[in-house]
Amino acid sequence: MAPQIYSEKRFGVNSNQLSKNALGVIDKLQQKGFDAYIVGGGIRDLIKGLQPKDFDIATNCQPEEIRKLFKNSRIIGRRFQLVHITFPNEIVETTTFRSGKSSNDDSMQINDGGRILRDNVWGTQEEDVFRRDFTINSIYYDPFSKEIIDYTAGIKDLKSKVIKFIGDPEQRIKEDPVRILRAIRFAAKLNFKIEKRALPAIKKYRAQITDMPPARVYEEIAKLFLLGHSENSYCLLKELGVLQILFPHTNLNKERYDTFFTNAFRDTDERFKQNKKLNPGFLFATLLWPKVFEESEIETKINFRKFYQTTANVIRRQQLITAIPRRFTSFIKDVWMYQIRFNKIGKKSISFSQSLRFRAAYDFLLIRKQLEPDLEERINWWTEFKTANYDKKIRLLKLKRKR
Repeated sequence: MAPQIYSEKRFGVNSNQLSKNALGVIDKLQQKGFDAYIVGGGIRDLIKGLQPKDFDIATNCQPEEIRKLFKNSRIIGRRFQLVHITFPNEIVETTTFRSGKSSNDDSMQINDGGRILRDNVWGTQEEDVFRRDFTINSIYYDPFSKEIIDYTAGIKDLKSKVIKFIGDPEQRIKEDPVRILRAIRFAAKLNFKIEKRALPAIKKYRAQITDMPPARVYEEIAKLFLLGHSENSYCLLKELGVLQILFPHTNLNKERYDTFFTNAFRDTDERFKQNKKLNPGFLFATLLWPKVFEESEIETKINFRKFYQTTANVIRRQQLITAIPRRFTSFIKDVWMYQIRFNKIGKKSISFSQSLRFRAAYDFLLIRKQLEPDLEERINWWTEFKTANYDKKIRLLKLKRKR
């Protein structure tokens, strides 16, 4: 299939927009006689007038050869082998063209349900393009020949603002159900629509997302909610019936929870715009809170033991779907347990307000107000207390004891 080839000038793209490291990798590969291109999100975002967060490279140089050429690299992955070339401030991900054809060894493995278990059969650029997921991610850019290469009308779909699967959506989703989350992520990020012919396949195979490695599902959820488009992601996940698949133990259908999540994710997106740090632990603490809220009876009374058991059980069940790293599960538990301490105002309140997790727990208390309007008086008191100097804190505590 002959590609459409465009000059970089047509889209206002030039090599100065690439990172020096990515440009250097392409230059070295081409100097050694290999083909090498910027592919995927890097060129897609440049055509859209956005600043890419990273640049991925596709080449006909095989992983072992890349490893020999770049001493600062390592081969990662078993299912899909690729190479990370590491620089002080950047990792340039480099993949070898794949053919998608069966092989005599175990380089290509597909289970009875059509899911790809391993895909390490190397091929040409023409073959590689049809192993990619969406047309908008199958555009190649050679910064030295200054050509943009498009085999699948991806540029047309960029202009039409549509997420379109390459090939039959049902087959591509069967191969890898996580592509559903990727489609939602790109639609949310770019404000695009997912093509209509893919919607039946998403509905049919969305439950299979939970059969995928929990660590991979966690990574995709983090990308959905922590890159500045969490409110859009939430709306699309809910609309396509995927949110309940990802969080089956949480009742997400109540209107009060919808308002709770919408406001929380709106705040998250605002923090992202302000370049403030976002903690994945805070994201999961928010998404899983309704279950803790219901099971622990925190709304009516506090039973410390029951609350602790509930938090542990909620996280344990969620780990079967999303492998939340341990450092974040610890953060989640602390933020939740601190909610009880906001009820106990007394001698230890000063040291509590100076503790490591206090700020995050306080921010979470503010979010809880969407579910529990009765918290307003408590929030007002802690808001004044946390910003007060030592003497004023003592006065506030004395006034509280007199009431």
